[in-house]
Amino acid sequence: MSDQFDRASDLEAFQRELAITRERMKRKTPFTGFCLCCNEKIAEGRFCSIDCREDYELEQKIKRISGR
Repeated sequence: MSDQFDRASDLEAFQRELAITRERMKRKTPFTGFCLCCNEKIAEGRFCSIDCREDYELEQKIKRISGR
């Protein structure tokens, strides 16, 4: 009997991880050629510097917490 419950639990965990991965993939922003924080022109990546990346991540965290 526990085998059924183990399989069900494993399936539930797999489906949860899959759903989380799909949501994260939706949120990724495509390359635009500009820094997502300061809009400086860049050749690759999403940010022109580590400082911009950290500022952007902090801003996104604040938006998530405040519900925006």
